[in-house]
Amino acid sequence: MKLVDQEGNEITSNKNEEAQELEKQLARMAQAIVEPILNKLQLSNQQISQEQLMQITSMAHQMIFNRMIFNLIQKVGVKDMKELVSDNDVEELKTSFSNQFKSGSGDQQQQEPPEA
Repeated sequence: MKLVDQEGNEITSNKNEEAQELEKQLARMAQAIVEPILNKLQLSNQQISQEQLMQITSMAHQMIFNRMIFNLIQKVGVKDMKELVSDNDVEELKTSFSNQFKSGSGDQQQQEPPEA
C-alpha cells in the first residue's frame, strides 16, 4: 500500500510507515474475517490449496474495502451513486471486466460473462 498526497505524488520515507501500519491493520482485519472459515476446515480435517487460500483472503480484503468505501460514502453524504460512478465509468469497467474474463479463461471456451 502506498500513500499519495493531494496531487497524486507518492509519499515516501517515514510517512510510508503510516501506509505500512494501515496495511498491517488491513491484514489483521482480513485474518479476523477468514479465521472462522479456516478453523472450521481444520476441525473437519479438510485442506485447501494455496490458491484457494489466496482467493479467500482476497475476498476478505475486497469485503473490507467495499465496507470502507460504503462508510466513507455515508460520511460525506452522497445519496446518488451517479455522483461517484457515471454511466461511462460502468461501460469502461464492463469492457475491462470482459477483457479480464476472456484472458483469465485461458484455453477454455471464451465466453462473455452472464448479464447481471
